[in-house]
Amino acid sequence: MSEEFTSGTIASPGIRIGRAHVLSRRNPDIPRYFINTWNINNEISRFEEAVHSTKSDIETIQRQVAITLSSEMSDIFATHVMILEDPLLVEKAKDIIRREQKNAEWAINDIIVEYTNNLEASGDDYLKERIVDFSDLNRRIISNLMNHREKPLMDVSEGDILVAADFTPGETACMNRMAISAFVTDRGGRTSHTAIMARALGIPAIVGAINATASVKTGDMLIVDAIHGRVIINPPEEVLKEYKQYEHDYTRIEAELELLSNLGAKTSDNEEIFIYGNVEVPEEMKSVSRFGAHGIGLYRSEFLFMGKKLPDEEAQFQAYRTAAEFFDPQPVTIRTIDIGGDKIISYTESMKEKNPFLGCRAIRFCLDNEELFRIQLRAILRASAYGNVRILFPMISCVGELKEAQKILSDVKSELDSAGIAYKKDIKAGIMIEVPSAAINADRLASYCDFFSVGTNDLVQYILAVDRINEKIARLYNPADPAVLRFLRMISDSAARSDVPVSICGEMAGDPVYTMLLIGLGFRHLSMSPAFMYQVKNVVRSVSSEECRVLAEELMTEEDGDNVRRRIYEIYDRRFNSFRKKA
Repeated sequence: MSEEFTSGTIASPGIRIGRAHVLSRRNPDIPRYFINTWNINNEISRFEEAVHSTKSDIETIQRQVAITLSSEMSDIFATHVMILEDPLLVEKAKDIIRREQKNAEWAINDIIVEYTNNLEASGDDYLKERIVDFSDLNRRIISNLMNHREKPLMDVSEGDILVAADFTPGETACMNRMAISAFVTDRGGRTSHTAIMARALGIPAIVGAINATASVKTGDMLIVDAIHGRVIINPPEEVLKEYKQYEHDYTRIEAELELLSNLGAKTSDNEEIFIYGNVEVPEEMKSVSRFGAHGIGLYRSEFLFMGKKLPDEEAQFQAYRTAAEFFDPQPVTIRTIDIGGDKIISYTESMKEKNPFLGCRAIRFCLDNEELFRIQLRAILRASAYGNVRILFPMISCVGELKEAQKILSDVKSELDSAGIAYKKDIKAGIMIEVPSAAINADRLASYCDFFSVGTNDLVQYILAVDRINEKIARLYNPADPAVLRFLRMISDSAARSDVPVSICGEMAGDPVYTMLLIGLGFRHLSMSPAFMYQVKNVVRSVSSEECRVLAEELMTEEDGDNVRRRIYEIYDRRFNSFRKKA
């Protein structure tokens, strides 16, 4: 059979070869009928018992994960428990049973479908990846209502590669890592709980492959190339033989790179490069530390706001304090909430916009919702008394926005001073440069902040006018485009002239292919997912800053972005990683 490919997002890196086991999970048929008036109380009791059983099931998984992985990783399931304990969810279902006299399965399914539709329509990758969490709860509650339990992973053979539309975090947690060599899903992204669990378990995984379950049959021979983000179905013998060697090489190189975790990140001419971790959810902090990071360069606070009600100051303070204490004295850079009016479900449903990417998002949202902003700043400031906390304002586009944010921060500091509440008096506050206006105006913005952090994901998107999640034009999203390189050089030069530290926290920072280029452009602080730290550090320790500068100067003369990207890959493949030849 001829070789076929399907591509997706790398959730957990690695290369694996094995037989496919396709899971065809069928959602239970939802019984829909009306309840007689005299039977409503019984139906409510039945619903309450199902919720209680579901909570018990999740807490059992939570305990298992705490034992087999870590207590931090088990906190993923605390979110599920919180949803089940949310009075808005439970009472809304009871109200539908009472008022509309619908049966419990019908009522809870309608509510969860409404929630997931809101998440899908949000346009926000992080929130969309929570859909599987809500869907999992829905399926569990309905299964308990119907006294039906699925065991989809029971007949998996050792060495199998699992292929499914998606996995719930519970299913991922219960995977036998000694038996399952890899998995592939149609849906999901890097920040999904399933992806986080895969990285914790060390199982190579590709998510968001879209047509995987339609293309793959149980028994097919698969190559999961979670280096380039693709799956090869029933490869010819010569490709299979080649990838077996790649698999062996990758395992060997990873073992060698792991030895770098306790070594410094200095170039061969003794230029120090600081490597930090991006944290999507608190469960990743241990990985960031284990991989030898200098601290957290980007702590995304959005996970605290994903529920059906706003987190109060105390809940935020405890989360930020945990990170501060864990990494002290290393820095923890907490980004203030980076979501838009359309991206918080339930409590801001009236704020949906037609074009959220150019609308009331990030710092604009915070300035329009000042009380929410003040609460978060109070929590961050309080946490700063327990470690080296820094504040990062997202999507600053002009000096006026930054001045307004700094004024609110100053007011909150004064409130804490009056109340005698401790905080780090000299706390640093920086901005994310992720829109062209901020890059062009970087020299002026530098007068009002302590550091820059370049968010290349959005910056590239806005510079090239390319929606990177739009499949029709995703090929045009190129971080190596000459226009992007010019902007990066502009930012780096402005920061140097203003004596303002600057880091890169977008995906470019975590791709070792771009490490030499970024060093050559003048960047010395890189923040990334922990999974790629070893490879980036390996590049840093293998090159000189001078050869990186020369490379950057040469690439800056190129007019064609595809040529720049091709040259970068050729250089990386030749010097660092033989199994990237198939890129």
